[in-house]
Amino acid sequence: MTDISSTLFGTGEFFQRDNFAPVTDELTEFDLPVEGAIPAELDGWYLRNGPNPRQATAHWFTGDGMIHGIELRDGKAVSYRNRWTRTDRAADALGEPHVAADQPEEVNPFGSAANTHVIEHAGRILALVESSLPTCLSPELETLGRFDFGGKLRSPMTAHPKVDPVTGELVFFGYNIFGPPYVRYHVADRSGDLIKSEDITFGGPVMVHDFNITENYVVWMDLPVVFDMEMAMQGLFPFAWKPDYGSRVGVMPRSGGDADIRWFDVEPCYVFHPMNAFENGAGGDRIVLDVVRHPDMFVREQIGPAASSAPTLDRWTIDLTAGKVIEERLDDHGQEFPRVDDRVVGRRHRYGYSTGAGVDNGIEFQGLLKHDLALGSVEVHDVGPTRNAGEGVFVAASPEAGEDEGWVLSVVYDAERDGSDLVIIDATSFAGPPVATVQLPQRVPFGFHGSWVADGA
Repeated sequence: MTDISSTLFGTGEFFQRDNFAPVTDELTEFDLPVEGAIPAELDGWYLRNGPNPRQATAHWFTGDGMIHGIELRDGKAVSYRNRWTRTDRAADALGEPHVAADQPEEVNPFGSAANTHVIEHAGRILALVESSLPTCLSPELETLGRFDFGGKLRSPMTAHPKVDPVTGELVFFGYNIFGPPYVRYHVADRSGDLIKSEDITFGGPVMVHDFNITENYVVWMDLPVVFDMEMAMQGLFPFAWKPDYGSRVGVMPRSGGDADIRWFDVEPCYVFHPMNAFENGAGGDRIVLDVVRHPDMFVREQIGPAASSAPTLDRWTIDLTAGKVIEERLDDHGQEFPRVDDRVVGRRHRYGYSTGAGVDNGIEFQGLLKHDLALGSVEVHDVGPTRNAGEGVFVAASPEAGEDEGWVLSVVYDAERDGSDLVIIDATSFAGPPVATVQLPQRVPFGFHGSWVADGA
């Protein structure tokens, strides 16, 4: 558990120390040391994005992004490389020319950090941050430049798009605090062509970090973390907890638009990340959302995601017939970064994975959790007393494998040696020791989200 006082957290120095601090070197290393046996089925790259600022920043969310990539093949840890996402802003900080003169114009006047997520779709690797256009990367993680779907996307793109596992569509949105419209909805087909865009009516300029899809619906979250211009003018992180704004979820047919949304009230809260959503009941008249629910946000501090208590795993069941939402607690463990098997996104899931997280001393990362939502049980993978796990990404053993037949990959920081490992856990024996631990050639700072990119993607 990271042990840093909340006083230090409040000064901004929190994000310059220990494993929140940036690394300075871009490395390319081969033949990494491995303890255990890497499953032969793991052929590809694990990519992870997160802030690695060249210049001091008080807020974890604003540092320039760095991608860390670990290549696994034939039972070996073939290579590691890390690269800054060389947005114009990062290139300026590095004292380098911009990567391409003919890039699409950026939609964010303050530039892009490209620091939150990294995905692959239609043969493109995209580094994402919710305030800007995507940044396209080469397979070697070199920055190619901004990407705007051939000029069709002229607004920000969320860091949390959803890939429909059946249609291959990339379903996403972007929010704009200078709206209305405050939100725009988009769909790209499996070849990466943008085929649908819709303006969406929200109540105001709120932080819309993530959303949900099911087979037939999009589910929006309109929650009371609201842009504050006065704070922005003071140079502060410009979002504040304003519970009087209200909390609601909206259900929209994926084939429909703004006029088709039905809104439902929920108890005041904030959700950075849902685990998944699916349709249930006769004729799909209920929509189930599993979410990591924060009781509030930015109430203790403005420079990090500091709520009054740890986030929990909750279930919201939207009854479309009765016109209400049933809210229930699934697990009291403090947790964040929920994930499911990518093959069940938008469909009924049995298993989910998350990272243990606390808030007593600012931000605390712990071990990993596996939820069996059919049995209502939780397994804990304990990474050790001086070690902190990052997001766990599930990789199926094969396209036909069962929902938990595969491995959970996580970058784990070891404070005792001030270094990081890629840990590979058998999801069917989750509480047991890792099947393999890859020692990385340098520390990987605490970051956000990542993806498994299989060979041939």
